[in-house]
Amino acid sequence: MSKGNKGRILIAGAGVAGLSAALELAQRGWQVQLFEKALTLSEVGAGLQLAPNATRHLQRLGVIEKLDLSAVTPQALFLVDGRTARPLLPMALGDKALERWAYPYLVCHRADLQAALLSACAENPAIQLNLDAEILRHDLVDDQIEAEVRRGGRTEAVKGDYLLGCDGVWSVERRRAGHGDARFSGYIAWRTTIAASALPPSFTNALPQKKAVSAWLGKQAHFIAYPVKGGDYFNFVAITAGRNPGQVWSKTGQREQLQAIYRDWGLPVRDVILAAPEWTYWPLFEMADTHFVCKDRTILLGDAAHAVTPFAAQGAAMAIEDAAALAHALDAWDREAALARFDAVRKARLAAVARRGQLNRFAYHATGIFALGRNMLFATRNVDSFMKDLDWLYGYDAIAALNG
Repeated sequence: MSKGNKGRILIAGAGVAGLSAALELAQRGWQVQLFEKALTLSEVGAGLQLAPNATRHLQRLGVIEKLDLSAVTPQALFLVDGRTARPLLPMALGDKALERWAYPYLVCHRADLQAALLSACAENPAIQLNLDAEILRHDLVDDQIEAEVRRGGRTEAVKGDYLLGCDGVWSVERRRAGHGDARFSGYIAWRTTIAASALPPSFTNALPQKKAVSAWLGKQAHFIAYPVKGGDYFNFVAITAGRNPGQVWSKTGQREQLQAIYRDWGLPVRDVILAAPEWTYWPLFEMADTHFVCKDRTILLGDAAHAVTPFAAQGAAMAIEDAAALAHALDAWDREAALARFDAVRKARLAAVARRGQLNRFAYHATGIFALGRNMLFATRNVDSFMKDLDWLYGYDAIAALNG
């Protein structure tokens, strides 16, 4: 279809999914009104990994160049035995990833990605971002969404052709569509950032490549590290089992609790836990069922559709893929058929990513004889074979998948 004015899209939520969707749709000729409850878009979260299946879309949208000074291109990924601090499997990234998957593998702070997406949205006159604004209710009247919106202290009526629920794990739009809430996964993500200049020597000396992602594997837990903020800081994530603290984004955690969990691990991990100025912990939620296309021209994207645990490091990437695929589907002449295919293809993709995440969780948290077998496999496995095993994940094109 042409890129002329196709109509108006209403989006609830200005996270990665909402901002990505706004850019994708505006680029294809839609007018977009984005509503975000927060007064300001704060620096929520810590680091995230952007694999080539995500950066292919960000590059097309002009977002990658806006990340140029803050994102880091890691040169390698190391799987490390958390107890002995022995690298098990080195996988080249950097130019090797670009050569194999055609797009870069990046790591960055979530706030930097959000700022880059916001900057791109601000430059597009077809996108109107409304902060301190909330969709209170909506109905479908004569194939149009009629919504009541609170903006500041006032309410007003707005209309659109579709409503996108991009309002996160505890999505109001998901509930309005008649689908259940997210459920606690049983895992907690502890997060911190440390200045590169303040990293303990035991950690900096543990790996042969400093500009790297490392996944430290151990008993019922794992530990992730990678550079952010242009390499000036390192992001650390400790994934452990835990109890559900409720619907909160983050709480300050007790360092002693984290130290107890990792007491038998190698010195690099224990020193990082001690060196961090503060640890926050985030409950990890997941969806029992994935839902995209809902009744009354409502479509869910990102965590509102399919909150996934981070064992495959694909949370942000799946939201970015969702946005690209949906915009392509709405470009079709027969939108109803295209949306049905979008729904089916995205559900299949999310199921495959979830299976990979479960496999990673088992491998990362293995104990006893399973951990010994894992270490032997990783230590002897051909690196090219390991990268080939990721082609389906990192080489994926969410737009081409709808055409296939």
